[in-house]
Amino acid sequence: MTAFIHSTYCNASLLAGLVFLFMGYFIRRFPPKSMKTWYGYRSFYSTQNIDTWHAANLHAAHISRKIGILLLVFGIACALFFSSQTELFFYVTISPVVIGALYMVGYTEWKLGQEFDEEGNRRTEEPQQ
Repeated sequence: MTAFIHSTYCNASLLAGLVFLFMGYFIRRFPPKSMKTWYGYRSFYSTQNIDTWHAANLHAAHISRKIGILLLVFGIACALFFSSQTELFFYVTISPVVIGALYMVGYTEWKLGQEFDEEGNRRTEEPQQ
């Protein structure tokens, strides 16, 4: 067991990639029905009403799966490239996790801003001239 923990295959990108992938598929397969459930994407914007809640969880699950796959691939590449766990190894494997989490939040909030106004009402298509 300690051999695995000290190997390069035990890195932040691989472990977080599995979490992101699982989280994305779980929320996609079993979307949280109410804002009071113990799981789901929560932010001020996503908890304004039930429509924003469902849209936010849909977008977060979608992007979470993509980030999870990218983190898994990156984690395997780092495990093959590095021969031991060094300080550089930790920074290289943790950085994509932080960037991926920030991207997921930013993307989801941006998509909510595109679909809803400040009060949480769906934006209507403006008639084109």
